Amino acid sequence: MARIYVRSPYIIEINVPLQQSTSIELFIWNGTGAAPASPQYTLSKNVPSANNVQTLYNISNYVREYIAHSSVQSIYNSTAATPTTQWCNVQVVKYSDGVLVGTESHNAFDGYGYYSEGSNFDNGVSSLDDGTYYYYNIGVTPVTNPLYYAGFFRASSIALGTVVYTNLRTGATQTTTSFNTPYDYPCVYDTWYADGNKVEVKNSGGTVLNTFYFRPITECRYEVVTCDFVNKSGAWQRTFFYKASSETLEVDNAEYNLIQTDSLNYSIYEGQRQVFNANGKEFIRVNTGFVNDDYAEVLKQLMLSERILINNQPAKVRTKSLEKQKQINTKMINYTLEFDYSFDTINSVV
Repeated sequence: MARIYVRSPYIIEINVPLQQSTSIELFIWNGTGAAPASPQYTLSKNVPSANNVQTLYNISNYVREYIAHSSVQSIYNSTAATPTTQWCNVQVVKYSDGVLVGTESHNAFDGYGYYSEGSNFDNGVSSLDDGTYYYYNIGVTPVTNPLYYAGFFRASSIALGTVVYTNLRTGATQTTTSFNTPYDYPCVYDTWYADGNKVEVKNSGGTVLNTFYFRPITECRYEVVTCDFVNKSGAWQRTFFYKASSETLEVDNAEYNLIQTDSLNYSIYEGQRQVFNANGKEFIRVNTGFVNDDYAEVLKQLMLSERILINNQPAKVRTKSLEKQKQINTKMINYTLEFDYSFDTINSVV
């Protein structure tokens, strides 16, 4: 079973010698149950010519309709199945001239691959890239405010494998059994928030597939801003902005000239111009604090995300460009970003 990422094209090929037409049936469903009895979509094509019988189908747009990230799980001290709305199963049945020529089964996520990685790229078992990540150490255990959880990562298709946590201070270990279906795992073992930990994702043979380091940061002066976003692998990822932040209100309205109630003896408090349809939009400016070179990749995926929460409120990136800094050039790296909250200040939902 492969993993497909439907923000990029996923191409199905049928190339049988002398074929004249092809078709595919798409069976798409959420969760771990059986495939539906009938396909959601049936697509067909004639071959371009007798000398070129290859046919290609991009199924991503059809599959993406079945995936949504409505909310973030509050994962702190236990694993949990990835919500079934955040991924789906896809079965592709292929026909050449009406004859069955193959069946493919996949798990689909709302992620993407980069152009440089080629077509039908598989982002791998885990939803994070190998590397070091930082989380806010609030200084309290257990952490009771979900905004200050260290976050979680998704792993899938590693039945009988393990996720191993190693305390960065004491070297103690904790092991969690993995699952074949997508599961969410805490980034930090619940009683190790002050120390941080290494996480190793292993397959059933004990081979390490991914390694992450999660290290705590204590911020005493500024109010820390929590950011959740759907990353390249189509999973929620959490990062924090530690330094100065500020919120701004922008107001928009329409204006018209007001007819005075009495042109001869008008009230000076009445005014000559009146506004209507007044509403506001707010945005927040944040600073990362000092980070390493690798953090540019996190911000890249954040800026490319179509689903973002700032302090658990829906938002979108206002910043449209980012200069990737290098420590060898700038010594200490700090990034400043702006986010628009994705709602009007005055409720205008109808």
